[in-house]
Amino acid sequence: MARVGARQLWWALLIGLSGYYLYRAILFRFVPPGALGPTLFDKQIWYVSHLAFALPVLLGAPLQFSQRLRRARPALHRQLGRAYVIGATGAALTAIWLGATLDLEGSRLPIVLLGLLWLGFTLAAWRCAVRRDFDAHRQFMIRSYGLALVLVWLRIIGDVPGDTMFFYIKDQAIRDTTQEWMSWVVPLIVMELALSWWPLFRRKPARG
Repeated sequence: MARVGARQLWWALLIGLSGYYLYRAILFRFVPPGALGPTLFDKQIWYVSHLAFALPVLLGAPLQFSQRLRRARPALHRQLGRAYVIGATGAALTAIWLGATLDLEGSRLPIVLLGLLWLGFTLAAWRCAVRRDFDAHRQFMIRSYGLALVLVWLRIIGDVPGDTMFFYIKDQAIRDTTQEWMSWVVPLIVMELALSWWPLFRRKPARG
């Protein structure tokens, strides 16, 4: 019972943070004049498309991890999964383009690599589901959703005063670049530790 309660609390916290930081991201990018880009095809349509594709990912992904829903409504689980794949694929592709054309040169590579990894994990999860390798599907979905939450990790890091976290870096541009890398490299390392490295370390060798 305590385990179920902890899991529900974790999901409630994650959903709450996702909604809060999505709201802040919209205020940052869509409200200030000029923040969305100079013209429709110069950034504006890409940011709007990225948000439109990302919404079903953030809203539907928590339901994808519900064992109760998966067992009771498998057809709904598959429909939500298709919506997630389409949304994550579109969001990843638009992120790659936006990252490659970003004005901040130091942030281009980390965003492009993030988009490529997110796209790769998403398509791998879909492919594993198609061939009914559900254990691999679950692991790739965790990786994909973990990178989808980069808006949460990035904002959490950004809320920590720069003089506290990056006290050893004086240049603000380098701080921003370091923050971009940390926003997905650290979660990726944590996920790999939980999904791959630690199970391999604990696995007992086969006898014979």
